Amino acid sequence: MSRTAYVFPGQGSQYPGMGKDLYEKYPEVREIYQKARQIAGFDVAEISFEADKKTLAQTQYTQPCIFTHSYAVLTVLGSRAEYDGVAGHSLGEYSALVAAGVFSFEDGLFAVTQRGKLMSEAKEGGMIAPLGASLEDVQAVVDALKSRGVIEVANYNAPGQFIISGQKNLLDEAAKMLKERGAKKVVPLAVSGAFHSPLMQDAQKEMEKVLAKIDFRPPKVEFYANVTGDRVDNPEQIRKNLVLQLTHPVRWIDIVENMVGVGFGKFVEIGPGKVLQGLIKRINPSVELSTWESLID
Repeated sequence: MSRTAYVFPGQGSQYPGMGKDLYEKYPEVREIYQKARQIAGFDVAEISFEADKKTLAQTQYTQPCIFTHSYAVLTVLGSRAEYDGVAGHSLGEYSALVAAGVFSFEDGLFAVTQRGKLMSEAKEGGMIAPLGASLEDVQAVVDALKSRGVIEVANYNAPGQFIISGQKNLLDEAAKMLKERGAKKVVPLAVSGAFHSPLMQDAQKEMEKVLAKIDFRPPKVEFYANVTGDRVDNPEQIRKNLVLQLTHPVRWIDIVENMVGVGFGKFVEIGPGKVLQGLIKRINPSVELSTWESLID
């Protein structure tokens, strides 16, 4: 019997209007969005449903909106939600931890709201996506430039899909070098700072204080962490990894490969969009992929 994993998307999967259908159909979802408004300090429903793409893409809004959407989906699934393990991509790790019972929706949203603010204030550096570049080339270019400042591989998303984070001058240099090595295109990401790199150290220190206020419990299902790509059960280690997550890369390839290795054969994306299904398909084309909508229909 193949096991089921619930996976939770991060920033970049948002779209205007996400969650509106659930809000209109389910009273429990309306309650979630009312609660979210109180905790986040802004109208999460209004930004999610009515804001334009540019406003919704602002980190301080994006993160609480995606997190709330994922939780609303989980709530609507209710007893139909049967899963043996969870993982989330960057921000999505917070949703995964709520699904695993490590902390409550309220505590998660408090943390995510602070995380969104801290990350939106990080103005130094940026991120680029070299499309079609091999890991060998990406790593070689990053290693060649490291002695001149901060530049790191920030996301190991899927074969041929890696994200580089760092100082802008080094990213420009990296883009040139990767094009020379055969990258089809190098796309600058619309983010305020160099996420998942040492340039996020100030935000990380503040996030450590935020997470210290939250009660972490052992996960009820298998949980796989961004920082290591491995299963983690210890609540204090989960807390430490969440702090480290801001300055360390997202090892999504390792997460998927490790889960498949222990019998996870079905991955259901819980939240807006289908970004993770696309990545998982590239990592392992043999697994079964589905959206949460297929469980409700």
